[in-house]
Amino acid sequence: MGLGDWDFANWWWWKPILDPLFGLIWLIVLAGIGVAIYAFIGSRTKMSDYRAVLMESDAPAPRKSSDEKELAGFMDAYFPEVSEREILRMQEILDEVLSTDIHPEMMAEIERREIPVHLVDLPAPAMVKEVGGWPLAVWIPATQSIEIYAAPMKMHCGGDADAYRGYMGNLLLHEMGHALGLGETKLKDFGV
Repeated sequence: MGLGDWDFANWWWWKPILDPLFGLIWLIVLAGIGVAIYAFIGSRTKMSDYRAVLMESDAPAPRKSSDEKELAGFMDAYFPEVSEREILRMQEILDEVLSTDIHPEMMAEIERREIPVHLVDLPAPAMVKEVGGWPLAVWIPATQSIEIYAAPMKMHCGGDADAYRGYMGNLLLHEMGHALGLGETKLKDFGV
């Protein structure tokens, strides 16, 4: 049988060559679909509901089984003390943010819903356990209020009044979004 006896137009001649090639193409397509799904989910998912408002620090993350007294002791030792004068200055900045930096319609909604915004020294240990980190601010559905935490804010902003104003504005918008019923994905879509 010579080379002239081979009929290259028959499928059986190309099958041993094309089968592995089609398998490779199919594998590349599947890998591409997997990467696309991973990228889509990764862009829509957050590690925690409060990742945007968690303190990024060298502090160890609180353990789920941590005793609340241990957490309170750790926070008192780790976070800087905030003087009464600093609390008053932060409250003035918060009032400025509420009166001038927040969109008038958002402020009207805050007033209509009578949502209090409290400036508190440190989060409650139960809140730290629930959130799984050191929050700078949270929306508390049970009390229908927003809390901003002064000591973590002081550490995060380094005591800079301009940083307080910008950061408090962003935190307030984020937590107001939660108060209005928006989830993390929708808030991310809005850039808050």
